[in-house]
Amino acid sequence: MIRVSSLRRLKTHKRLSRYHNLCWKFLTYLRDKENIQIMIEGYDNRKEDLVSCVKPYMHRWKPEYMKARIAKFYLLDEWAKNNPLPLSLLTFTTYHDSAYARRKRGKGYTIEESWDNLKTGFRKASLLIRNKIRTGVPYYWIAEPQPESGYPHIHAGYFTVFTDAEKDRLKNHWSRVVEAGNYKHGLDFSFEQMHKSGEVKSLRNYLLKYLAKTFIETIPDWSPEELVFNAIAWKEGYRFFGCSRDLSHIMKRPAKNHKGYTWLSTTMHRPDRGHEEDTIIRKNPTWKIYG
Repeated sequence: MIRVSSLRRLKTHKRLSRYHNLCWKFLTYLRDKENIQIMIEGYDNRKEDLVSCVKPYMHRWKPEYMKARIAKFYLLDEWAKNNPLPLSLLTFTTYHDSAYARRKRGKGYTIEESWDNLKTGFRKASLLIRNKIRTGVPYYWIAEPQPESGYPHIHAGYFTVFTDAEKDRLKNHWSRVVEAGNYKHGLDFSFEQMHKSGEVKSLRNYLLKYLAKTFIETIPDWSPEELVFNAIAWKEGYRFFGCSRDLSHIMKRPAKNHKGYTWLSTTMHRPDRGHEEDTIIRKNPTWKIYG
């Protein structure tokens, strides 16, 4: 089991103790998937022989996954340097379990409710920006836990500048239409700047600063709030990062050419248990010779 002092502290945590079992399951999942391998078998058409390769089992907290994400951020950073567009930074926050929320709803938001409202509200706000205010503007977003509560919020970057009227419209939409947070604190326009000339000189470093709280190497230093944030995201399948299609295309690495090979099967293998417990994930149904 991965050693996490915050798991012990959850048992007596005033607000988060009920998440102890979920966090235990999450850490058990990470432990169980730590050494699993994915075996890919194929047929080399030139050599007329079977070939295979082994890759680690991937999930969002794997070091290999983070390395792939960093490689994508290098491509995003390069694009941003070659396209010095204005950048507006927005922070989307939902109601928490506060006195204000209890007055408004009759009860406070749980962290799960906050996640759900944040995800739904941001999608609606993003559609408003893309379809009504700034058609086709490139953007990215990243989810982060608030250190004092474990509640999620979203940092988003839009490569444009919003007018005061547009800011007011978006804040009203977030507070009165979506009803995800209040007008004053629910949607914050942190600052606007030209890329490379202000705080965000490197998009790669800026994004990694927030994603670091989901790195498996940082788990021993997680607070109980950060552990709960990650465990709920794991349970519900929530993503930590997203972007517009144009930026996604920019970060897409060229596909490798496998024309000389025929894929046959993908198998999950546990090195400590031998091949008798291998599980076939997918198999090529069209290659009749194999099997």
